[in-house]
Amino acid sequence: MKKILELCKTAKSLKEIAQYFGYKDVYKFKNNYINSLLEQNKLQMTIPDKPKSRNQKYVSK
Repeated sequence: MKKILELCKTAKSLKEIAQYFGYKDVYKFKNNYINSLLEQNKLQMTIPDKPKSRNQKYVSK
């Protein structure tokens, strides 16, 4: 999870993050890692009003 936060110092899309770590199933990756980081307020969305936006990116706090 620390590696995800380091990677997300600049805004990255879910697909970019998953590919960097070698995951093909972005939804499983999001459920296993991204959602928990969002709940812990360590990661934030660039478009919080539209969590399912195709332009959504994630950035570490």
